[in-house]
Amino acid sequence: MFRFAVFPLLLAATCIQAAPLTLGVVLDQNETVTNADTTRRYRAFENEVEQALGQPVLMRYYTRGFAAIKDAKSGSVDLVFGPPQVIANISKFKFEPILKSSAMTAASFVAGPAYKGGLTAKSKARLGVPDYESLMGGMARGEINSRGLSKGDFSEIKFHRMPEAPLYGVKIGRYDLAVASAEEAKTWAAANDGRIVFTSTSVPLRALSVQTETISAVAQQKLTASLKNSSSLNLTLVDASKADFKGVASMLNTTPTSLPGAKVITVAEAKLLSAKGVAIYDVRVSEEFDTAHMPGAISVPYKESSAKEVGFDPADDQFALNKLPRDKNTPFMMYCDGTICWKSYKSALMAIEGGWKNVYWFRGGFPEWKEAGLPVVAKK
Repeated sequence: MFRFAVFPLLLAATCIQAAPLTLGVVLDQNETVTNADTTRRYRAFENEVEQALGQPVLMRYYTRGFAAIKDAKSGSVDLVFGPPQVIANISKFKFEPILKSSAMTAASFVAGPAYKGGLTAKSKARLGVPDYESLMGGMARGEINSRGLSKGDFSEIKFHRMPEAPLYGVKIGRYDLAVASAEEAKTWAAANDGRIVFTSTSVPLRALSVQTETISAVAQQKLTASLKNSSSLNLTLVDASKADFKGVASMLNTTPTSLPGAKVITVAEAKLLSAKGVAIYDVRVSEEFDTAHMPGAISVPYKESSAKEVGFDPADDQFALNKLPRDKNTPFMMYCDGTICWKSYKSALMAIEGGWKNVYWFRGGFPEWKEAGLPVVAKK
């Protein structure tokens, strides 16, 4: 009888001594750890997660999304609650989004009454933007990059830690354009005779993603069931999957959708060119190429140090142009790691500026090739 009485105590002791999980919370631009309401809300959320999982949870605050992404990559966090661009980017590190807010938002570019231009090349507009790593800042950068615009197309691009600063700047004539949430932009434009120039697609305000190697499928189900009724966050949470964040995965550093002097090709076109024997250059790092690559691809790594933007300085980078075809009329294709990878864009641009006439840029790159179920050469 003594042995049966001790066993539950030993089991309880084992549960108490279980290593705590780490919950990373990426704060919104309007939130600070010095605000009592913010810390109280997230402490309550931490307790809800702890009760749902039945084991201790330690919370870690982040004011920078890049820091949370870095820790997710290293495996030092088990759960991440944050804005959609962070959730999208950690999905490649064995993280799975399980919940998202039902509330959505979008980014708007809004102009004051004196500015008649738009979000176009050589507009020379003065642009005020929220913080570089904020959701609005990320969406603004994504839109600028996808349009193929560079800093040179604007007189100024200024990022602000205070989210209300860009709109205030337009009001006092400091900026021609400002970026704000669609809700704020609409209200401001109506009150100040302003004009909405462009509004992005809508995305969830926040989401929760879990490390699939440390949070089991059963635990994920418990979390989902419990947190849908969360009373701590002032948000209604609903089921989420990776598909919900596919459109925002490139928000931090998306490449342009066009490249003058090159033909931007789809995966179907890449397949046809490959079948015709067109030369294929994989410009990812050697380790990625060795792990898996497109059949027939030649590894010519692009060593990148320049900024991920249209106006990058190629002098900061290294690329062996002498490994491209000697005949500059020879067609060839370049690819790297998808729409968020700038290496193929930069190498293709360097080739164009070097005089090559038939450059095909496979913007979707290796991820799109794999998603299409096409054959790959992989390390066994």
